[in-house]
Amino acid sequence: MNLIIFLGTIACIHALFRYPPGKVAVLIYIPVMMLVPDAFHANVMGTPNSGMAIMIPLFIATLIAYARFWKPSFADFLVIFIAFLMVVSEFQAVGFEGARNRTFGVLFKIIGPYMVARLTIEREGLHVELAKQIAFMVSIVAVLSIYEFKFGVDQFMELPARFFFPGQGGGWVVTFRYGFARIAGPYAHCILAGMMMIIAYRLSRWLEWGGHWEATFKKFPNLPLSKGKLITGAILLGSVMTLARGPWLGGILAAFFVNAGRSPKRKMAMITAFSCIILIGVPGYIGFKSYTDVKPGQVMTMSQETAIYRQVLFEKYTAIAKDHAWLGWGKNTWPKVPGMSSIDNYYLLLSLMSGIFTTSLFILLMGWLVVRLYMKGMAEPVESNSIAFTLMGIIIAIFVSLATVYLGENVEPVFYFILGWSESYLHGKGASGIAQTSSNGEAPPEVNPQKTFRRVIK
Repeated sequence: MNLIIFLGTIACIHALFRYPPGKVAVLIYIPVMMLVPDAFHANVMGTPNSGMAIMIPLFIATLIAYARFWKPSFADFLVIFIAFLMVVSEFQAVGFEGARNRTFGVLFKIIGPYMVARLTIEREGLHVELAKQIAFMVSIVAVLSIYEFKFGVDQFMELPARFFFPGQGGGWVVTFRYGFARIAGPYAHCILAGMMMIIAYRLSRWLEWGGHWEATFKKFPNLPLSKGKLITGAILLGSVMTLARGPWLGGILAAFFVNAGRSPKRKMAMITAFSCIILIGVPGYIGFKSYTDVKPGQVMTMSQETAIYRQVLFEKYTAIAKDHAWLGWGKNTWPKVPGMSSIDNYYLLLSLMSGIFTTSLFILLMGWLVVRLYMKGMAEPVESNSIAFTLMGIIIAIFVSLATVYLGENVEPVFYFILGWSESYLHGKGASGIAQTSSNGEAPPEVNPQKTFRRVIK
């Protein structure tokens, strides 16, 4: 039954005969990534999950249609080199078979999503359509997850495991805080769900500010709130139900910069945003150190226990990471400290798996995009509602969140898709191009790739 995953492959190929690759990504790939758990896979070579099964033909079609237009950038090089180092690390740790499976994974969960977005979004004029799809799909997850919040049962994971993937997905459990279940939805973990909610929230707000949402739902025209406000509200509710403080903090920091970018006095607003973060961050760090400095015999709260656990975990595993600083220990073969098998920090985990150098390149990639998005947004008129600040805010929010969870499941390919989208925007016409596309609803007439994939298949 697990071969049902390849129905997505068939649907993708069928759609590629009718639409260009970017449109297919919006219509098929994004809904699957938002709604279908990444934890379930087919028991064949490479163990592809639903997103990877769709990405295989989608990535190939994208290269066929647009590779000749590709002008490699520094960000492109970083993504490819990061993926390459992951494969080399796995080869030196476990040999050829492990490297082969790792290659399949990084190709269709990292490089594929990044390059599809990089080559299609700007060229096909899909910024608004893509943002709408992500926001709407995540709002559906948020509404359906009310059941999980109330009863502690994640139906996104339970039902597929029961009917199609017996024995899979069992490693994920619902966690509780303040007496409520922390929703995970199809993203397996509540913090991963919180990260996806932040991505969707920022995009939905951008759509609202630009007037891109329709006034109402066609089938429900008499609802008291507009379509945009209802979707944004549902996503915000979903974020609250994750009870995930890492993404909340990341979202708050992102909001500082996104809203500063909308201010008529941007430079002063940005200076104020940086100042507020410093004023809040320094006392917050001092307070955290005091919070975790527990005296012998002192009774600890559950939050203190969690904070101290993470602090000790970081110290112990940092020493292990330094022993294999260049290429790491391999994806699953790094030494485990007894009682500390789960590492709630992606930067530390990536250093263990693939080396500190790989982690440094990953941080450089995010920083490089943030700086350039900032410069792009500052160069565009305030009234243009530049998406540069929204994409910048998303990267900042994920950067902060990854200090509390690993980058995995659905969030990993979606985040690389966002990075590719950012690079696509940076090489495009900017806010003026989005405004032009939004007004006529048509993609730029540079290339018509609908028949390209058909010619290759024949």
